[in-house]
Amino acid sequence: MGALRDDARVDKTKAHWYTDQLKALDEPSLLEETKESSLESYRFLWLRTFHHPVAVRLDIKGDGSGRLTIKIANGAGGYKPGKIENTAHSMEREQIEKFLGQVKNLGFWDLPSYDTTMGFDGSEWIIEGVRDGKYHVANRWTPDKGPVHRLGMTLAMTLANLKIPKNELY
Repeated sequence: MGALRDDARVDKTKAHWYTDQLKALDEPSLLEETKESSLESYRFLWLRTFHHPVAVRLDIKGDGSGRLTIKIANGAGGYKPGKIENTAHSMEREQIEKFLGQVKNLGFWDLPSYDTTMGFDGSEWIIEGVRDGKYHVANRWTPDKGPVHRLGMTLAMTLANLKIPKNELY
């Protein structure tokens, strides 16, 4: 059983695709970051079939301060990501504490890594977390509710303040 699917072939295919998208977005491997036990980080990777791939990563320092990095490519997540638009800014402790409260209340660290829903012409919502040297991923296909949807919306719309038209929100 893999981290992204119980079928080894599908798990490997998804892992390669996600890795390629993260490389194209010049994003680090959070799984590799578990070696740095003091790091706490959360990332929303949003791979929409026909719209720009998005990565929003919140890195939290030991003192409670943090930095939000937003990367949007000009291609399509289902195909070639394209060139990156990269922005970053500091986050206020109050915003970070509120987000961490949501992570806890939604039970992120106990969510199954995936569900069996799959489809075409939609999007992958991948929430990753690193805390205390541990890594967790929760992957969902085009969710319109639930913890992965709520965390993704918080990272992308609330913290990153992305303005995504309704018809591109899938």
